[in-house]
Amino acid sequence: MRDQTKRRRGYSLRILLVVIAIIAAVLAFLLPLLQRAREASRRLQCSNNFKQITLAMHNYHDTFDVFPAAMGGTGVGGNENRLNALVAFIPFIESNSITDQIQAGSFGTPPGGPAPWDKTYPPWQYDAAAYRCPSAVYEARDYKPANYAFSVGDVTRDLHQLPKPRGAFAPGLLTTFADFTDGNANTIAMAEIGTDYRRQVQGQYAVNLPETILADPGICWRTVDRGKKYYLKNVRLHDRGRGYNWADGGAGPGLVNTILPPNSPSCAVGGLEAVDGVYSAGSQHPGGCNVALCDGSVRFISEEIDAGNSAAAPPTHEDYAEQTFASPYGVWGALGTIAGEEPIGDY
Repeated sequence: MRDQTKRRRGYSLRILLVVIAIIAAVLAFLLPLLQRAREASRRLQCSNNFKQITLAMHNYHDTFDVFPAAMGGTGVGGNENRLNALVAFIPFIESNSITDQIQAGSFGTPPGGPAPWDKTYPPWQYDAAAYRCPSAVYEARDYKPANYAFSVGDVTRDLHQLPKPRGAFAPGLLTTFADFTDGNANTIAMAEIGTDYRRQVQGQYAVNLPETILADPGICWRTVDRGKKYYLKNVRLHDRGRGYNWADGGAGPGLVNTILPPNSPSCAVGGLEAVDGVYSAGSQHPGGCNVALCDGSVRFISEEIDAGNSAAAPPTHEDYAEQTFASPYGVWGALGTIAGEEPIGDY
């Protein structure tokens, strides 16, 4: 009897181990599928948010016959001309009350509100769900983030004082559909950006870099590891990263240029936020990011898109002031220009 009992116990133990092994194998198979399904859902929601923003962009143009400046405002003593164009889209997306507060000069501030870095001003603490991508990882901060930024095209110099727009948007300049002679369906209006998380490339940018990167954006690659996913430990980064403040239209939090492909590093020259540099699109989605085209459509762009030669010099104002000038950054650069007359084809 004892031998039979031992055999039964041994047999039961083997069955249990087999069952556990089967369950482990099933879980190992299902978990990646579940993770991919969740990411697909988040990516869809992210795309839907972008569609809301592009609809607001078109409604704004229908109302005022122009697009807002990527960065603008009421000047010194007011909001320091630093407001992000996302502020102008708020009444077309979520809340007229926020816009009323800003325009009326509420909370002891002048009309237009204070500078966007004023943390005591309630409208700048407004958390607009449509401006955040569910895939982005957030760490608790003292500003409300945004994951959608305005394209200035393939330029790196004088980003905040451009004499003429190269991309669909520009700080201090208004554009219209008539300016997009490359075609609305061939021109990027906005692109995703990440938010600060563990020195990941998508959500951060290196600061105080030398001016040499303005003529050779490829130098920015030297700030990241071999896998191109994280900044090197000895590289100084911004305190809060990309998209950290939805109301701020400076290049760091609110602009992209179509030079390095999606999920590439970003590098600021000689300063922290509203300074020249290379500001790449990016996201937490595997393999690329969403962009909004000027026709209102949203496309997912692979990080492997043809981006030409990253060491090529970006166009100067003189290059495109009086004539068309093709982008040196391949299909990615061509999608960023409004009047480059580049052939694009499939991408």
